[in-house]
Amino acid sequence: MEKELNSLRKEIKYVIPLGKALAVRDRLDKLLPRDSHCVNGPYSVRSLYFDSVNHIDFAEKLAGVVDRKKVRLRIYDGDASLCKLEIKQKTDDRQQKLSLIVSEADARELSRGNIRVLQKYFDSSETALKAYGIMAQGQYRPVVQIEYDRLAYRYPMYDTRITLDMNVRSSESNMDLFAPDVRYTPVMRENVVLEVKYSGKLMGFLSAVFAQFHLTQGTYSKYCAGRLAYYDFNY
Repeated sequence: MEKELNSLRKEIKYVIPLGKALAVRDRLDKLLPRDSHCVNGPYSVRSLYFDSVNHIDFAEKLAGVVDRKKVRLRIYDGDASLCKLEIKQKTDDRQQKLSLIVSEADARELSRGNIRVLQKYFDSSETALKAYGIMAQGQYRPVVQIEYDRLAYRYPMYDTRITLDMNVRSSESNMDLFAPDVRYTPVMRENVVLEVKYSGKLMGFLSAVFAQFHLTQGTYSKYCAGRLAYYDFNY
């Protein structure tokens, strides 16, 4: 069942108004093929984020720490057949993502805070060992569930991937990754997060698209933005 995935790419982000995002989408549709999962429209991404007992990952992001990480469980379109435990490590605009595909049963245990289920993957997965070490040492537990709608585009050169993430919403009370109906709080309605990921260099024709729409590179964390209640209470 288990399978490991490892990617190392550069990542840049833009937060753009919805109207401009639609124009960017129309332009990208003329240049690149969509991911097979969103040919007819966006698919949903649902992530359950974990943090330490002292919320170290949240604090380091707010403080602008250069080397930082996030740990999350993720499913797509509510499909329980593909559950991924991911460690996302960032240094400036470069990111490494370690992913381990786990069973639905183990994902449910992880969402309850039971990290011991990772031990069964130790013999075949470095990601399981690393995730277990991080989560055990920091006493990690689920802190927020975030969902959004995604359009994705791929270009084979330099492993390029472009995503438009819309309707970002979060719940700090429901940690059930598989719950059919979650009462979310809207996080982003009028803006869209455009992410560009690639290895090596960004193709010139894509740079021209972003210049055409006068996009300005910025930083945005769905994880931090989704922790509205925690931020208001503690900061």
